[in-house]
Amino acid sequence: MKSKLFLVLLTINFLLYSCQPHKKIYLDQNFTDALYDNKVDLNKNGYFEENELLNVTKLNLTQKNITNISGIEDFKNLKELILNRNYISDFSPLNKLEKLEVLGISQNQNPKEVDLSKIKNLKTLYGGMSNLNDIKLNNQIQLLYLGDNNFTSFDASEYINLESLDLDGCKKLTSVNITNNPKIFQLYFYGTAIKELNISNNKNIKTMYVEPNVKLIKSSGQKEIKPSQSVIQN
Repeated sequence: MKSKLFLVLLTINFLLYSCQPHKKIYLDQNFTDALYDNKVDLNKNGYFEENELLNVTKLNLTQKNITNISGIEDFKNLKELILNRNYISDFSPLNKLEKLEVLGISQNQNPKEVDLSKIKNLKTLYGGMSNLNDIKLNNQIQLLYLGDNNFTSFDASEYINLESLDLDGCKKLTSVNITNNPKIFQLYFYGTAIKELNISNNKNIKTMYVEPNVKLIKSSGQKEIKPSQSVIQN
């Protein structure tokens, strides 16, 4: 009899618990506070409930002193996420955000190498002034803003859908491969150490910033483009 009563009480406790909102606990308190600032807790009960997390499609967490974004993967419907001006070194949790299209990680001073290659729907990345030496992305990326980083070379050949590439101010940058990027129409390479640039396969270029002394390797239809120009429009 006692065992049956115990089982009944245990079942009741389980049902009561399962009906309660589960409080999400994140390792970084600044991250948690930023979520409250973004009014993720819609019903203001002090809990981040699953339906509230799934309701979020945009988050702006700029300059919140965040160091750890573990738990961001709970926001499965995120399409736009801005993490500029924080202290994040590990961006790997972002790879679980399958619906993410726009990402900002500019002015995070800790990362050196960033792998975002598993974010299969990422179209736009803002990552300037972040001390980056290397970055890996998916081939759906269209707009890349990576100025003022520490790249010595940049190979964009895998990013076949790339339309705009900004590497302005990357002072150590000596070479860029854009030979497999036919959709590119904007290039920003001012303030780099590039001496030679092959644009022969980039027929759609409309605007290009380069140093006047850069040697341009062109196709026959690009003769009007002069390397002495810092802004080129055709």
